Amino acid sequence: MDELIEQFAIEARELVQQASDDLMALEADAGNREHLESAFRAIHTLKGSVGLFDLGPMQDVLHHAEDLLSQARTGTIAVDAPLINPLLSVIEWVDDSIDAIVETGHLSDAQDKQASRLLGLLKSEMTEREADEPTGPSKVIPDWALLLAERLPSADTSGTTIAIRYEPHPECFFNGDDPLATISRLPDLRHLSLSLRELTVSLKDYDPFRCNLVIEAISGGPLSKLEAEFRLIPDQVTLVELPQSDDQRPSAPTDTVPERLADRQMTMRVDSARIDRLIEIAGELVTAKNGLAPLAEQARGHGDGALARSIGSSHEEIERLVASLYSAVTHARMIPLEQTFRRFPRLVRETSTKLGKTLDLVIEGETVEADREIVENLFEPLLHLIRNGLDHGIEPEGERLQFSKPARGRILLRARKRGDQIEINVIDDGRGMDLERIRKTAVDRGLMTAAQAAVLPDGEAMQLVFAPGFSTAPDVSDLSGRGVGLDVVQRSIQRLGGTLDIRSALGSGTTFTLRVPISFSMTKLMVVEAGGERYGIPISDILETQKLPMQAIQPIRAGRAFILRDRTIPVLDLADLLQIPRANPASADLKVLVVRAGDDQIGVIVDNIAERAETLTRPLSGLLQGFPGLAGTTLLGDGRVLLVLDIEELIR
Repeated sequence: MDELIEQFAIEARELVQQASDDLMALEADAGNREHLESAFRAIHTLKGSVGLFDLGPMQDVLHHAEDLLSQARTGTIAVDAPLINPLLSVIEWVDDSIDAIVETGHLSDAQDKQASRLLGLLKSEMTEREADEPTGPSKVIPDWALLLAERLPSADTSGTTIAIRYEPHPECFFNGDDPLATISRLPDLRHLSLSLRELTVSLKDYDPFRCNLVIEAISGGPLSKLEAEFRLIPDQVTLVELPQSDDQRPSAPTDTVPERLADRQMTMRVDSARIDRLIEIAGELVTAKNGLAPLAEQARGHGDGALARSIGSSHEEIERLVASLYSAVTHARMIPLEQTFRRFPRLVRETSTKLGKTLDLVIEGETVEADREIVENLFEPLLHLIRNGLDHGIEPEGERLQFSKPARGRILLRARKRGDQIEINVIDDGRGMDLERIRKTAVDRGLMTAAQAAVLPDGEAMQLVFAPGFSTAPDVSDLSGRGVGLDVVQRSIQRLGGTLDIRSALGSGTTFTLRVPISFSMTKLMVVEAGGERYGIPISDILETQKLPMQAIQPIRAGRAFILRDRTIPVLDLADLLQIPRANPASADLKVLVVRAGDDQIGVIVDNIAERAETLTRPLSGLLQGFPGLAGTTLLGDGRVLLVLDIEELIR
């Protein structure tokens, strides 16, 4: 992929998200000046980025969207739903177009046709606004213009005065623009002030090829001559005619630049692949560190106790340093959940409009941080749960009013840190789950008999919604009824090493609780042998180990079991589970791992228990990706690759 296109895609997605957030905020609070300015800057910058490529239709659409926001900034038009709706449609279209631009370098035919439709929508909106708005200059004076007027001596306020705010595009030098030369040509210049768009804290961050200026000035006019001077860059300039009276001027502003400079923190964009490489190096160091322990044992076996103690001391020091390095690198991978959460308001707005439902999405705890891979992989399962609440949970407005509920539904997306885990709740105040309907659906789909469903406890009946292919939706739609949903969510969360619980009360709503680890950390493994091969099993999955004589294993129906403290434990052979040849037993005693599989305890026979190791488990890739029963791979101290088993999935 071309490097310029790749950089464009990264920045475009960020700008699209920023514009979407600001427009959604304006829909809730039309008077929020900060969000209006931020939305304008995002679309303005996006238009500039698009101008680097042969994307004429997109540039035209963004130009008209920018014009609408520019009029809203000057107070010429009102910020309301008829303005925000087409702008959000533009943002959604740009978002959908980015992948095609990355792949082909241009818009697809379908997206090109949508550009014409959006352009017509924006033009009609501008025409209607112009027809509705009274003619003549706007009487709304922006705050920056009033503050600028305060700096002008009273002797210079006679006659007409025009406040000028000129924000040159960062790449203006490459377009042949000279901002200071442009300002110097203005007539009757009475005041000039320069500031930085972005504060820099060191010379090493200074880029002489990018313009970082914000130029504010006051001129005696006339307005027509100023407009002529800026005719080639109208999108970068705002002109406001100042009132001659002092009644609208605020008190002199205080200089807060030093405080903002002190609070500013440096951020740096780093390719995630570089962080991943550091994780791999940390894992290799863990492997190398693990190789020191056998060396110490060998030295001790040869009678060299001093060398063994020296190696052991080095092993402990390296272990401490590797742990510190690993902690620092994993922290570098941490990003806030906001990266995922902020994508939902626009999706909820679009879906609720399609369903004809009114609701509020409340987000809490978006600043909680987790590993980048976990945050990114949470999007799909959370999207399923939120759509489930929208489609199945939240009732139509009329139905809610019949049950004395607020007309607007509510979905709460909340995240909290719980030790080394994150707990995420998706809570709706909808109709809740009807357990009798769930039981009936299970019988209709042949999952159980009517007699079994009648005696099924409520807790187990609730878990039926996680069965593959289970759905209570009577009709197939874009959102539900296809039998794909909650089972996919559960598997996705389990792949992240987490759990998913559900609670629901008929008529009151449903709560889904996800618990996932904050980061992928080093895992303690028990290395076992089966069929002449070595495998790793997380020690957290093993309840205990047992050494049993052959006669302790008794046949029960089609399987085998043994008695452990008055409890019957089913027994399986790891070689059989892996479908590999079983090695001939070297002794009459069997080595059995007692593991937990759901609420049950299962005995797993292995040929030998080799050692324990603390390693970094890598996710599966290539042909092994998605292979059932395998959790990942790791390296042993001797350099051999070890397959790490998901013992619970293997047993199922």
